[in-house]
Amino acid sequence: MNNKEIIQGLVNFTAVSIVFLIVLLIIFSIFLKKFKFNKKNIEIYGLFLNLDTISLISISSLTINYLFLVWCTLSFQGLNIIYVSFTIILVFLSDAVSDNFNNLPKSLGLTVVNCAAIQITYLIYNHLMTEKFSYLLAIILGLVVLFVFLYYTYNLLRQINNIAVKQKYQKEKKYKKYKI
Repeated sequence: MNNKEIIQGLVNFTAVSIVFLIVLLIIFSIFLKKFKFNKKNIEIYGLFLNLDTISLISISSLTINYLFLVWCTLSFQGLNIIYVSFTIILVFLSDAVSDNFNNLPKSLGLTVVNCAAIQITYLIYNHLMTEKFSYLLAIILGLVVLFVFLYYTYNLLRQINNIAVKQKYQKEKKYKKYKI
C-alpha cells in the first residue's frame, strides 16, 4: 500500500465519520424533540450529562477509535503502520486523558487483538477475491466480520462503562470528603 492509497483511505474515513456525525445529529434532533422525563431516557442522557470534560474527551477518543476499527474492517484494505499508529494514539489518548495508565497495557493488548482481527478479515477477503470463490468462505467471512463488529462494540461499551464508574466513584469520594 503506497502513501497515496493510505491518504485516500484516511480521507474516506473522514467522509464516513462526517456522515456518521450527521446521522447522529439527525437521530438526536428527532429524539430530543420527543424527550420526556421517563426513567429510560434519563439514564441514557444522564450518562453523558454527569460526566466531566475529561471523561467526555476520553469517550470521544474511544468512539473515534471504534468508528475507525469498523471502517478498517468493512473496507477490507488491511493494515499499515499509519492505521495501527492512529489506533494506538487514540487508545493512548483515551487512557492518558482519563489518567488511567494502569489500564494502558490491557488497552494496548486489546488494540493488538483488534488489529489482528482486521488483518484476518482482510486475508479472508483477499483470498476470496483473488483465489477461487467459495460460498463457504464467504459465509465464514460474514461471520468473522459479525464477530469482530460485536467484539468492537463490547470493548467500546465496556470502556465507556469503566469511565462512567470511575467518574461516579470520584464524585462520591469528593462528596464524602466535603460531607464531614
